[in-house]
Amino acid sequence: MYGNILLAVDGSEQNKDAVRQAVSLAEKLGSKITAVYVMPNTDLKPNMFGGDVGAEERQAITEKSAKEAFDFAEAMAASKGIGFETKLLFGKPCESIVAVSGDYDLLVCGTLGRSGLAKLMGSVSKSLVQYAKCSVLVIR
Repeated sequence: MYGNILLAVDGSEQNKDAVRQAVSLAEKLGSKITAVYVMPNTDLKPNMFGGDVGAEERQAITEKSAKEAFDFAEAMAASKGIGFETKLLFGKPCESIVAVSGDYDLLVCGTLGRSGLAKLMGSVSKSLVQYAKCSVLVIR
């Protein structure tokens, strides 16, 4: 039924609950997980990172966040023997995730994000429920 799970990750503490739920579900159903992280392709506002940083430094911070999010999800999946892949996308979170959602049976996401994206994730999860091309499980 849900053989391929798309898991939206953002590296936040709140998102770890979504990772845990996706792994638990995948273990019970024998599913494979693909974790997706969306990197903004627009200039990030300096105050998102607590100071005035240049574009290269913002890029490095975002890439580090993506790696940490992927590493956590991969470790959780590996601990249960679950097949796991990553997908790094660039653009707006909702649009990017919706664009690939049709390739999966279920999308798992949280309601809160981190840093400047924190305020957006609530609206992103609502939009994902509305526009995703597969079933959506939102973890609170």
